[in-house]
Amino acid sequence: MFLNLLYEASGLSSKPVYRALTDWVVLKILDAVRTGEFVPDQRLSEEDLAKRFDVSRAPVRDALHRLEQIGVVERRPPRGMYVRSWTDADYAEVLALVDALNLLSVQLSFGRLTEDDCAQLERIVDEARQATETGIEEDRRQIQRDCDFHLIIARASGNRRLVQLMEQLMLPCVLYVTEAHEYLQRDFWVYIHAGLLEALRSGSLEKSEARSISNARKIRQLMFEHNAHRPEDGDPSPADENWPNAQQPPLVGAPVELAGEGVAFQSHDAMHP
Repeated sequence: MFLNLLYEASGLSSKPVYRALTDWVVLKILDAVRTGEFVPDQRLSEEDLAKRFDVSRAPVRDALHRLEQIGVVERRPPRGMYVRSWTDADYAEVLALVDALNLLSVQLSFGRLTEDDCAQLERIVDEARQATETGIEEDRRQIQRDCDFHLIIARASGNRRLVQLMEQLMLPCVLYVTEAHEYLQRDFWVYIHAGLLEALRSGSLEKSEARSISNARKIRQLMFEHNAHRPEDGDPSPADENWPNAQQPPLVGAPVELAGEGVAFQSHDAMHP
């Protein structure tokens, strides 16, 4: 998939030749959607795109067809191709699948994560914890960190198709940052990632599975509460005392209920149990 290459797409200035040209146009269009140059429901003209990228219409046509296949653009007769809009229902569908694959990744990678893998996971958590910027660019970096975190675990499983499925499902989350993640703050990601890494390092598959399930349940709860009570309605941010939001400091020692165990798991240090 294009997820890893997408992070470097803005630097792809010179055009490749022949077969790689369609891939190049795909990445450039994806990058324009990611950065907000192309917005949901915007019409994409073959002619305009060919001029924009200084290519013929053939690779543009092929690129749009490929983007249609992966759900980034859609055909609306009789006017042509449009950037696909992102809805709450879309995100709910994707989230359910990503949650299931994240749990499968934990199960398949258990005992196979190397020290280097754990070091990379810890580095991602530290980068998020130390980040001080706010705004859409930082949101994009955080979503990239989130994807990278779970893909490191998935790759450790050695299951190539699992990684491909996760990359494909994570792509719209990367493209539609504001629509999908406006209610999930950085402290939240630090908390759930640090907790999962702690569980993985504990050497207990049961704790790792339970933490993955608990994280997924909380994300869904926050999403549903957000969709039911939009910020413009004047309702408070959907969070409870155990889950930090933008107004609360990270709760390193907060108890987290482990699904299926019926007990509270007390973390004294999010990085070092």
